[in-house]
Amino acid sequence: MPAELRPHEARTLCAEDPAEAAARFGRMDVTAVRRLLAGRDRSPRPAPGTREVVLTDADGRTTEMAVYTPPGLDGGQAGALVVLHGVGGSGPELLPRFKAFAGRLNMAILCPTAQPVPDRSNRLDLAGLFGSRFDAPAWDLAGPGFPLAALRWARTTLDVHPDRCVLLGTSMGGLAAWNLGMRYWDRFCAVVPVNGALSLWEAFGTDHRKRALLRNLLPVPAFVVHGAADTRISPRFDRESVGHLRSLDHEALQYVEVAGGGHGLGTLGIEHEDAPLFRALVSFLDGCRRRLPVSAITHRALEARHGRAHWAGVDRLTPHAVAEVRAVRLSASAISVRVSGARQVNLHLRSDLFEPGRIDVEVNGTRHVVDFRPDPARLVRSYHDTADPALLDEQVEELPVPDVADPEAPGRPEHARYAGEAR
Repeated sequence: MPAELRPHEARTLCAEDPAEAAARFGRMDVTAVRRLLAGRDRSPRPAPGTREVVLTDADGRTTEMAVYTPPGLDGGQAGALVVLHGVGGSGPELLPRFKAFAGRLNMAILCPTAQPVPDRSNRLDLAGLFGSRFDAPAWDLAGPGFPLAALRWARTTLDVHPDRCVLLGTSMGGLAAWNLGMRYWDRFCAVVPVNGALSLWEAFGTDHRKRALLRNLLPVPAFVVHGAADTRISPRFDRESVGHLRSLDHEALQYVEVAGGGHGLGTLGIEHEDAPLFRALVSFLDGCRRRLPVSAITHRALEARHGRAHWAGVDRLTPHAVAEVRAVRLSASAISVRVSGARQVNLHLRSDLFEPGRIDVEVNGTRHVVDFRPDPARLVRSYHDTADPALLDEQVEELPVPDVADPEAPGRPEHARYAGEAR
């Protein structure tokens, strides 16, 4: 690899032109390539101020995104705060209300604008919020969409530190912060739902499928805010979610119910630097870093598109089930996996966690021998997919999942309640 190529330049090349990067780096040692992609240097500082950019998601859809970078942003350790607006809002309208966080946290503020989501189930998840406005712009609560595209943009364009990325959302954005945080918890160092909920279906009964995903948030710090006088989305929803996380012994969880606070953001006192809630949130987020490396993974999924967490994932999910993978790195050449609610497990192998050569893998009691041969081209493609050094892989191994009798597995039909009670 050319010595003159700096880490942020290598990341930009892999993100923008993976074919050229693979040709350029394909014969290099994978360890050197991986270290370069994960390395931090003093990349050129972005110009301070506010701008609007066109953001493109993984499906090729576009939207506008407002971005604020404070003066003196530290390119080596700067983070990103992705803020999601509520119904009827937009990124440019919301951005000024969160600019004060940028300098205090050494973070760029990114506010994308939602677009209509054609999926009917997504519309129904938000029906209580929109009423009959099913065609209104909305966040995709189950898919990566624009929020994760904003993260990728921040990593590739601003070269922010991938371990200092926070997801915050208000109202409809609060629902997205909960749901995307649960599904893609390995991407964030903290989530901040404001006046949100897991699911507005819970006005009619517990949404057991969504609540099964709450366990995914245990490794992620969460700061939850709700107005006590909110009449549009009852604080009861967030109280119950926080109570559920506390029952699971979540180690970094704060809940603030603002006395007299309503649904409007201006009633909460979160925007002003002299407000106690602002100072508390800054103090909480300032110490948040993503925990790496990860040797043991527990991840639940309702769909294959959010089936992966770090280096393990599930595919071919059982219909209506809550799939779960529990993967443990026993050593550099041994992995133990238990899976329920899915017929396939995917292992994303990388040579800083696993030794090339023979790897013994046990899946639900069935033993497999995997021949791990690191592939530099695969490494480059994996960076292009997420622009996240923590999600790199050099080989993806797909293994079948045998049946296993486990009455407590969340993927078994009796534990996957749906239809009228919880869809």
